[in-house]
Amino acid sequence: MSWKNSLPFFIWQTFRFSRNIPEFRQNWRNYPRWSKSFQPGRNSVNDESAWITFDGLDFLNRYLQAEHRVFEYGGGGSTLFFCKRVASVVTVEHHEAWFRTVEKILADKGYPHWQGFFCGAAPFSDERPRNISNPADFASNAPEYAHMSFEQYARTIDAFDDESFDLILVDGRARPSCAMQAIPKLKTGGLLIFDNSERPYYLPALREIFARQFTVELDTYAPVPYSPDFSTTLILKKR
Repeated sequence: MSWKNSLPFFIWQTFRFSRNIPEFRQNWRNYPRWSKSFQPGRNSVNDESAWITFDGLDFLNRYLQAEHRVFEYGGGGSTLFFCKRVASVVTVEHHEAWFRTVEKILADKGYPHWQGFFCGAAPFSDERPRNISNPADFASNAPEYAHMSFEQYARTIDAFDDESFDLILVDGRARPSCAMQAIPKLKTGGLLIFDNSERPYYLPALREIFARQFTVELDTYAPVPYSPDFSTTLILKKR
């Protein structure tokens, strides 16, 4: 076992990131699940589980209903997680090799209610600087995509009618841009899931919009399966 998935490391992470006593206690209760997630052969795809915080997973297990429609930016274990629980799942993925892998897994499992789109990045049309926090720039912070636009990727959801989805997961590239495109496609009362929201470049341009149009359902700094690092899965409910 690596020190990064050991009990002392977990204790340090719990003290470091828990923002209050209830959050500390909740994070500590997740230690057994976190520890077991590092067992050989376990990952989000094999476990058919979304790769978000344990708190987020517990929330979704309580929330999801068989008739729900889901859209996700970024596919993988979350695709399998949703396909087992809801009526329809739409995925857009930017990495072609990974998309083909997910596509094959879904075909082998025989899920007929999944619709997948591969949509890679394209070069920007000009050389002006882009701001990864600006939803209008459709930019990613990944070095390999420094000069690439994710506009078509983010706009894949535009093909669907407004208020089409009960839940939209933003867990791929250019997340501020994807969140902005997602808002009109989410039903009133539906959930917007924004993963890793603690990263400082994700939310500056979105905070006012989120405050005006959503209520916060979950915002804890919490352990994540298969990962030594704690993170935040922000869950918002559309007013």
